[in-house]
Amino acid sequence: MKLAPLFVLLVAAVVATGCGGKKGFEKPGFAFGCPIGDAKIGSMDDLVKAKVAKEGKSAPDVEIEEVRCTTTGDLLKVDIVVFNDESDVERLLYKFRWADAEGMRAADEESWKPVLLYGNSRQTITTVAPNSKARDFKFIVMGQQ
Repeated sequence: MKLAPLFVLLVAAVVATGCGGKKGFEKPGFAFGCPIGDAKIGSMDDLVKAKVAKEGKSAPDVEIEEVRCTTTGDLLKVDIVVFNDESDVERLLYKFRWADAEGMRAADEESWKPVLLYGNSRQTITTVAPNSKARDFKFIVMGQQ
């Protein structure tokens, strides 16, 4: 009879220990599947700030909502959701800059690719790393007049 409360306490301790671990399935050095190195990424906004750079004189008036990554075989696959919250059509150019595990350039510089975003619309830009050496990336976006 005295074993029942002890058993309940033991089960509660095991459950509490199991729930106290790190949440999610992320590997160390990754956030939302994307490589982050030693950066402290606590939210999607932090990841967007770390992975997106705006260039040029006319920054596009769009919001980068999500950056998600996965690996397909030994290649990094990246999805980026771009949102135009204005009613006007927004033209922008983008490219990816790929880096190897040491932070050095892993592929030749990409050419700019155009995107036309209608008002109040979203578009997912998907790409796959050009080679297996590419372990990290930066998404570069620029407004187009």
